[in-house]
Amino acid sequence: MSHTIPSRTATLILAATLATAAPFAQAEMVTTEHAVSSQQVQEGREKIRAFLDRAEMRDRLQAMGVNGALAQTRVDALSDDEVMAMSQRIDALPAGGFLGSTDVVIILLVAILVVLAV
Repeated sequence: MSHTIPSRTATLILAATLATAAPFAQAEMVTTEHAVSSQQVQEGREKIRAFLDRAEMRDRLQAMGVNGALAQTRVDALSDDEVMAMSQRIDALPAGGFLGSTDVVIILLVAILVVLAV
């Protein structure tokens, strides 16, 4: 009978230990599309940051009363879809640095909406 009590105690301790053990880690496959997508989003964020760092854009944002540092913070808060849309819009701008008035207005409106969104 004396061997039964330590055996039961050991069983209870083992059961309690297993019940409170940390959950198992789960591994999942990362698809190529997901890996490429996250890389494209990161490149898009960098493109938007570089665009906002241009002297012309900083001057235009300051003229409208938008702080450049706050705009950069808002770029970090953009969703992946918003980043991709803005990045594609920047890619669609004419080469050579000429921005039409429509392009400037759309970009500034998006920048202002980003600043005011949060």
